Amino acid sequence: MNKSLLALLLGLIFQYPLIAQTAIKYPALQRQIDSLAEVDQQVQLDLMAGFNTPQRDSLENVKNQTYIRNAKLLKKIIAGYGYPTYDLVGKESSYNFWLCVQHCDHDPGFQTKVLKLMKKAVLKKQANPNNYAYLTDRVKLNTGKAQIYGTQLDYTADGTAVSKNLKRPKTVNKRRAAFELPPLEEYLNQMTEMHHQMNQKN
Repeated sequence: MNKSLLALLLGLIFQYPLIAQTAIKYPALQRQIDSLAEVDQQVQLDLMAGFNTPQRDSLENVKNQTYIRNAKLLKKIIAGYGYPTYDLVGKESSYNFWLCVQHCDHDPGFQTKVLKLMKKAVLKKQANPNNYAYLTDRVKLNTGKAQIYGTQLDYTADGTAVSKNLKRPKTVNKRRAAFELPPLEEYLNQMTEMHHQMNQKN
């Protein structure tokens, strides 16, 4: 299985907000975001299922083109509503928006714009601080810099999870705690175990 794809998928699993929804301001926007996220996840699952088949290249292209199409709609949402906060679309759909932005690696400028808006939302407790840390690391790596929180992973030959290009590793847990993330050692152990379990099934 492709290590980068697996790292991407695994890095998202623990971030899904299992929280009850409250009243929201824009239900139609909520539905649109959820639909984008559903497509986003489906193309990843399709690629994983067909990764070792002759259809791999075709599935990879479908995934990439889907991300590009989604990005156009995500930009329209930002232009019309700003960052989709909890009060606008609910916690789950706010998460789904972030999830799709995570996959806009072809446009780090857009990711950076969203990150700035998201920071304001986090300070108002209208966006997930965990997700902010993940997107921060994504933007850092996509712009050639070292990540801060160690959320973005790679895997060694024996399947051990490691953080890519991590800045000041000795103080990373202090930075992670500020954004409600578990200690890096715990996170890497979880990811390593899940990596092994998934490879046993494939």
